[in-house]
Amino acid sequence: MELIHTLLLLIRENSRELDLEMSGRCLGSLEKSAYKTVIIFNQGCLTNEDLAQYLKQFKLDCEIIGSGTNTGTVVGRQGCFEHVYERFPDAEFISELHPDMIFASDWENALIDYLKANEDEPVIGCGIVSDPKITEYYPNDIDTFLAPFKSNRVERGFTLPCVHKTEVLKAVGGYDARFLKGMQAFEDDSLLLAYHYYYGTRANWIPKINYNSVVYHAVGGQRFELSDDLYANFDGLVKKYGAMGLNALANIHVSPWQVDFFSDKFSLMRE
Repeated sequence: MELIHTLLLLIRENSRELDLEMSGRCLGSLEKSAYKTVIIFNQGCLTNEDLAQYLKQFKLDCEIIGSGTNTGTVVGRQGCFEHVYERFPDAEFISELHPDMIFASDWENALIDYLKANEDEPVIGCGIVSDPKITEYYPNDIDTFLAPFKSNRVERGFTLPCVHKTEVLKAVGGYDARFLKGMQAFEDDSLLLAYHYYYGTRANWIPKINYNSVVYHAVGGQRFELSDDLYANFDGLVKKYGAMGLNALANIHVSPWQVDFFSDKFSLMRE
């Protein structure tokens, strides 16, 4: 078994029907993927029993963890990873999915092929399409809609969904809840830094996007309802990696706002 998918599922009481519709498109499109085992962390209002009943409609092998409490991204994602390590020790790859995504058939194959061909790459993201018109093509014409956006190129950047090499993800510790105590934000940065240091500063590893695979990911789609300070995880990031970690992130990222943000924070720590 090469790849196990992981998905944090948050069905909110005040938008139950919309959330179920969105998640249904995600899981329905995933039925055409090459790999069909999905670890689902239940963070919403459904009981595990009700969620299991809902999932029966999809031709997927779903395993539910969690208990319907929104524990946030770090605890949820790491819980999924740990479950994979224990239940599927031979899985070479782990994906991170969101419920506001719609997938082309076998979208993960190009990502797996890339990781197999590149020994020093621990993770690879795919191209993102955000045009909501894709919902008009669901379920039968998703591949037709997404095909024109594919191209044979790999560029700097980081996106979700992504596929990790399990061995390296486990070695760097995944999402470190000892430092990342907030519901979400900056956890991806912490993991990218862990990969960066795993290969060593001389290698100067940076994340990449493979546009041979593209998926739909909603802009302004479902996100966790934060109940704590957005900077709780940033504080943990600084405690773990310090000023030089912020400086490294300013060089790892390509989007101007992230480069400016981490550069500014690094400059403030020098004063």
